[in-house]
Amino acid sequence: MTLAAAPMLWACSADMGTDPGTDPQPAVTLYTYAPAEGNPDNDVTVRFVTNSRASSVKYLLLPSSDAATLDEGQLLSKVESEGKPVENLGSNSYADITLTDIHGAYTIAAVANGTTLGNKATFTGLSWNLIKEGVFYLNNSALPVESTETALEVCSTDPKLYRIRDAFGEGYSLKLNLLNFQAEDEGGKFTLFRVQDQATPWTFGDYGQIFVYDVGYWQGNEGYVTDLTNYCNYLYESGAVDVCLVWHVAAGYINYGYSSFVPYD
Repeated sequence: MTLAAAPMLWACSADMGTDPGTDPQPAVTLYTYAPAEGNPDNDVTVRFVTNSRASSVKYLLLPSSDAATLDEGQLLSKVESEGKPVENLGSNSYADITLTDIHGAYTIAAVANGTTLGNKATFTGLSWNLIKEGVFYLNNSALPVESTETALEVCSTDPKLYRIRDAFGEGYSLKLNLLNFQAEDEGGKFTLFRVQDQATPWTFGDYGQIFVYDVGYWQGNEGYVTDLTNYCNYLYESGAVDVCLVWHVAAGYINYGYSSFVPYD
């Protein structure tokens, strides 16, 4: 019986830190999410999760180029000396903080109990350059608005990423991901693009929030948006945009059809 008990005692020691309450050192783990409200291009929600040994956490937001020049000891000291405390965060718990108005590549670092550096999280805030101002016509009778005054913009760090700013209202832009596909029709030269799943501010009855994406994502087949006889999305050299959007909720699609951005000039 004594020999049989020995492995059990050893196993208990080897499991330190994997069973609740047995963590040998304080620790904090960071996760990032798109904010529930605000501007997802420049705001990020950070969740700080502690283990049973952590009683306090400080965090610091700094340019990723600066973070890359520091070793772990230097970064820990910088967070401790310049960081902010995460309020109302104790052991075995979590707290969310939304960091706003970030432009460029940034790193979020955190330290537990002044002694343990957690994992580093990164976020790149987008900046945009104006192409054309104009009107976005939604062409969907299920929505509470017919059109929005807006602008077509291109990302300053990614020439293949465009957006129709606040197309669905403030904070709800429509992002366009350009493809390597150019052609010409009666409207002029154009480039095709994709529309990944994106939220709108509206709901549909009891079915919840309305989202949009292109027909290719709806059908799981890129051919629907790259074959010019189907449901392509067009960005013209003039700045005009024709986009075939599928409006849907979690339970399924509502309808689909073309919306258009018409520049003022």
